[in-house]
Amino acid sequence: MAKNKFLSEDMFEAMGDYPLEYRICHLLLWFCAVDGELSEEEITGVAAYVQGVIDALGVDSDVEEVLTGCLQDISDDPNTELLEETIEIFADYFPDEKLAELVNGIEDVVSLDELSDDEAEFLTHIRDSWGVEEKPRQKSSEKKSVVKKKKKAK
Repeated sequence: MAKNKFLSEDMFEAMGDYPLEYRICHLLLWFCAVDGELSEEEITGVAAYVQGVIDALGVDSDVEEVLTGCLQDISDDPNTELLEETIEIFADYFPDEKLAELVNGIEDVVSLDELSDDEAEFLTHIRDSWGVEEKPRQKSSEKKSVVKKKKKAK
């Protein structure tokens, strides 16, 4: 099935009131919290990942505001509809290689505090939804150094 154009006006219109960086943050936080815990390492990893997205897109957005707002929103209302909508929009508009990058980034972040069974199950769900193959597993210490390098590069 042909994809719609990535980062097009149609994609941003489909996202409505929730910009790309918010949706990525929301998705990452959902993954991190699916095991019932949201560690400081995971929050730091989410912030680093979202900052990378903001930088890559050249968006005028503050990662702390996005993260704080998203955490508050999830705390007030987990909004599973937004989560499913985001998964669908990304499937419709993101090229396969971007979906693979996103899944790999999600896995790196959620496994910073060890990958739980619930997190692994949710990763399998999103891989299946997006048709992304599982990547070879890294050791936890290697993942932490990747996130630290991303943070230092700012």
